[in-house]
Amino acid sequence: MNRVAVFAHYDKSNLIQDYVVYYLSELKKCAGKIIFVSDSDILSDELKKIENIVEHSIVGKHGEYDFGSYKRGFIYAKENGLLNTCEELIFANDSCYAPLFPFEDMFSVMSKKPLDFWGPTCSDAGIKKEDRTVECCRFDHLQSYFAVFKPVVFNSKIFNDFIVSVKKEETKEEIIIKYEMGMSHLLVENGFKYDSYSRLCKKVPSAHTAAYRDLIKQDKLPFLKREITLYRSAEAFYPVFIKHLIKKYTKYDYNLIQKDVRKNARCLTPAEHLKFGFKSYRRFIYRRRRKERLICFLGNWYSY
Repeated sequence: MNRVAVFAHYDKSNLIQDYVVYYLSELKKCAGKIIFVSDSDILSDELKKIENIVEHSIVGKHGEYDFGSYKRGFIYAKENGLLNTCEELIFANDSCYAPLFPFEDMFSVMSKKPLDFWGPTCSDAGIKKEDRTVECCRFDHLQSYFAVFKPVVFNSKIFNDFIVSVKKEETKEEIIIKYEMGMSHLLVENGFKYDSYSRLCKKVPSAHTAAYRDLIKQDKLPFLKREITLYRSAEAFYPVFIKHLIKKYTKYDYNLIQKDVRKNARCLTPAEHLKFGFKSYRRFIYRRRRKERLICFLGNWYSY
């Protein structure tokens, strides 16, 4: 297929990490043209790492997160005629290590389904703020770290108006509600059909480490969220579980993950290391979700 991809990037150090270079090189096998959009002031020497992979690079801080980058890449693609013969438009960002399994396998499966847009996973989770879930924000939606759109969608006025309207928001929660959730809600309301590659994604409470065991073993999900490994997730049991999971079930180069984790770990204070470590191991051993009647023990969720 003739595919165009818009890849959203961000790095505090204005660098393009090795896992991103690998991601882009593998994505190139499925997407003939990649537009790289960074919400960072990337150094010119860094851009040389991907100059033979991407069609065009747009760099500079805009503060609109991944949807702001999707907007800029989409506008560039449209204005330069890249969408005229495009059969699928891909929005992807650097929040995952990928592909754990070849992208071609996922595209092959999804191309057989009569869909207008799709992605690897969808979620019916709400927005968590101060450890409280906003129930009114809970509804099924496609997760925006990787999304694929057919011409019937990306050529529509509805989609165009939505993407062009993206602007800077005050909080990450507002971005998720307005753009990630909002995009799926808007498209479905207007008759477009979607589905996810993973069949297990809605059967797990959230994107925690233990869930990835089944997502990778059974669904062969090509993506692993970086937040699982970066000492930020209270769900994480890192590094033992993730290392075992990656090395046993995939051919992904674990060194790419290790290098990224070490770089990010250097940004944390000793107190932050202790905080994240304590929360991670405590919640891995035991936690409970009364409303959903779920108990987590040693990384596994059980219903009661």
